[in-house]
Amino acid sequence: MRIVITTMGCRSNQAESAGMAEFLRRRGHTVLTADEADCDAVVVNTCTVTGTADKKSRNAIRRMRKRYPDALLAVCGCLPQTEELTGINGIDLVGGTSNRAAFLAALEEHVSANLTATLPEDFEDTLPDARPLGRSRAYIRIQEGCDNRCTYCKVPAARGRARSRPSKSVLDAVRRAVEDGAVEIILTGTEIGSYRPSLPILTQAVCRAAAPVPVRLSSIDPRHAGGELVGALKGEPNFRPAFHLSLQSCCDKTLAAMGRRYTAADIASAFALLRESWNGAVITADIIVGFPGETDDDFHETLGTLKELRPEGLHIFPYSRRAGTPAAELPGQLTRAVKEARAKALSAAFPKVSP
Repeated sequence: MRIVITTMGCRSNQAESAGMAEFLRRRGHTVLTADEADCDAVVVNTCTVTGTADKKSRNAIRRMRKRYPDALLAVCGCLPQTEELTGINGIDLVGGTSNRAAFLAALEEHVSANLTATLPEDFEDTLPDARPLGRSRAYIRIQEGCDNRCTYCKVPAARGRARSRPSKSVLDAVRRAVEDGAVEIILTGTEIGSYRPSLPILTQAVCRAAAPVPVRLSSIDPRHAGGELVGALKGEPNFRPAFHLSLQSCCDKTLAAMGRRYTAADIASAFALLRESWNGAVITADIIVGFPGETDDDFHETLGTLKELRPEGLHIFPYSRRAGTPAAELPGQLTRAVKEARAKALSAAFPKVSP
């Protein structure tokens, strides 16, 4: 078969799509880049982290159906894990975030079925590790799922509880990636700070297995950017001190309403420690603006703190109301205009911001 894979969302999704592509190539199929002239099947790996991500995933499904009217259209990932894909015509096969081997086997057989994804009890390593097509970095999945239960988030419903990949499997994957010519190793997952028994110890072992190839982490909670991480990695010459912190807010009232497990003081401590420990450390962050009940004073508290912390970049997300989450029922839901105005004000304060 000639197969196109389209990926929405995070690095974990990118790693999973690369794994699916490698799985299919090993079985004799040809995996194409998007917008090839024709193909036999299309896989859309979806994201549901925000309402905007939902919309983009649905649009991608419709676009691929229109672009390849005669191809089998298969959809997997987080969106079908959390909701029925009603209102989208022409989907032939649906999977979730687990049991990808069965999903791909059904794809091979051109079976039109709805695969009900059962989230596994352990880290499921059914896909080979592979670099995304056309990229020289290797994304190694070390963890799946999340136990945080933030009030605005549907990811735990999509990805299940936190579970960790065995360290031997991770290190074997790292060595294979280095042998395959990867120029950088990136450890990724749904919430890698929850890796057990220890993210710092695993990352130190990865640095030593990958040397001299650089190693860095994907997004982490500021709680996990502490002394244990610094102590394990400060002496590793190939560790890249580029940190993307999932802050979401710098206002204690808003953080509490979000269900985040740290304070603005914890955030400031993480920034200070990382910059003291690595000369030239780069710190970027995620911020949600317009959370229910966020007042002008709350927003300016976040803005003022960020001006003091001086992150090198931000990913800014206007709050997205998600049905079935506690935050969707909170009082003080803000208008789209207010959320967009706050996102614009934050972007204006940080020239390197990623909107």
